Amino acid sequence: MAGAADRPDQHRGAGKRLIADAQFRTELELCDRYRIPHSFFLGAGDGRWSDTDRAKALAYEAYRASVCANCGTRAAEWDEAQGGDRYAYVTTTVRCVGCELITAEQEQVPHGADAYGVRIGLVPRGQWEQRQG
Repeated sequence: MAGAADRPDQHRGAGKRLIADAQFRTELELCDRYRIPHSFFLGAGDGRWSDTDRAKALAYEAYRASVCANCGTRAAEWDEAQGGDRYAYVTTTVRCVGCELITAEQEQVPHGADAYGVRIGLVPRGQWEQRQG
């Protein structure tokens, strides 16, 4: 049975496989990062983009656009009219010590024009000490 990847002209958004198959999403994420076709990643291609590779890349881009940058979920997962479940996720609390240090340091940044362009980051202690010494 032919899928959306076999009909690139029929691309209509994120495909079912991208939604259901985390391994496939990870593969396409790597392909996107390294700018290579999926067939090449799988060892079957010569590096040229086939119609199927392009369809997969377009579907992956549509999938990425459908994912909330803040929480990582898709609206359809919540929409009961689309088969979603309002209670499909539960919240968890995670404390990141790095984020805690950044937040504490941000409190020391002055407000107003003096804060323009100020960005707080983390550097491994060994690198920081090398720069100081």
